[in-house]
Amino acid sequence: MDNVGSVPENRVWSVVQIVAVLITMEGALWSQGRDQARWYIAAIVVLVISVLSSRPRISELGLGWQGLKGSFWAVPLAAIVCGIAILVSAEFGTLAILYGSKPVSWRAIFYAIWALEQQFILNAFFYKRFESLLGNTMIAVVVTALLFALVHIPNPVLVPATFLGGIFFVEVFRRWRNIYPIAIAHAMFGLTLAITIPDHWIRHMRVGLGFLKFRMHG
Repeated sequence: MDNVGSVPENRVWSVVQIVAVLITMEGALWSQGRDQARWYIAAIVVLVISVLSSRPRISELGLGWQGLKGSFWAVPLAAIVCGIAILVSAEFGTLAILYGSKPVSWRAIFYAIWALEQQFILNAFFYKRFESLLGNTMIAVVVTALLFALVHIPNPVLVPATFLGGIFFVEVFRRWRNIYPIAIAHAMFGLTLAITIPDHWIRHMRVGLGFLKFRMHG
């Protein structure tokens, strides 16, 4: 499916949008307290304005029914990969409850919602802009995945995981233009990492300043 969609043809405007959203996101990731709240609000505002400025159709953002059936294979594939990872983790004794928290179900639900939001930002925003700049090519896919990995610095587990996962997520979106299956797969991968990787490595999946300032309890 080679439909670039309604991303602005003005390349300079696409670059401005990418930089503006990236700066505000990084500001939120590398700050705390009220400053972090301000950066988060700024990031949301800039993102929403940027997306709406191109007057996209719902299907172009991956939020419709289009491509759902074709891309749904990502879910069982993720289930297989996660199942293998859990079995290996259990064998090596690293399998753990999700951060030792109760109730775990709520954390999983909130993370699934966050996974959907991340896929919207990753694909409906960043990939669509890189696609307008680089074309509907694997180069645009890799550049988008690289950016996805960079925003997870300095987490040593999430940086490589999000690069590889990003290539998978963006390529599925590039072909089928639907974010729901890849959001489900994203949630499955993320939750699997959280329970199979020792928390002193992954630090509650935190990135940016939150990763550096994280302190283990107990």
